[in-house]
Amino acid sequence: MSLYFDNNKLFDAEGHLTDDGLYALKDGTLDDLGALEAAEHLSFCDYCLLRYTAMIEAAPECMKQPMRDLIPQVQALMRLRSFRIMTNRYVSAAAAVVLGFVLWGAIGRLGVPDVAALVPQQPAAPRERFGTKFTTAVNGFYKSLDDTFKNFTLTAENGLEQIRAQSIGGGAAKGE
Repeated sequence: MSLYFDNNKLFDAEGHLTDDGLYALKDGTLDDLGALEAAEHLSFCDYCLLRYTAMIEAAPECMKQPMRDLIPQVQALMRLRSFRIMTNRYVSAAAAVVLGFVLWGAIGRLGVPDVAALVPQQPAAPRERFGTKFTTAVNGFYKSLDDTFKNFTLTAENGLEQIRAQSIGGGAAKGE
């Protein structure tokens, strides 16, 4: 015996959904093809739609209530999406700030040419090439980054040493 309703008994001779077919649709015992055919028929047949609506309205009040409360699930989804939106905003803003500082440092190291330097003057000493200036700027950036990491590491090591010293000194004082 099949768990699904027989699709051959879904429509009557006039082409409308049978009462058993409407109950099968309401109970969810139609297979995928039967549910698709019934839904398509309800989309254009007002007579069957009215019968189906009346059948649902006649159901006991307990059957009209949702099976579970969806509010916590929807609220969790909303929190997750708002967290993603805010994270994306802050990441974009942080990337823009970092890019601004990098460009600011590059302009500061490479310099901005003034108008007098662009006008041909008497021959002067050979100027430094752009590639050399760029290499110097990049090397300076990496050196400052390396110094920052070294300072951070030293600070962290000093802090750990202080914590160790306090824990050894505190343990010896308690033991006395």
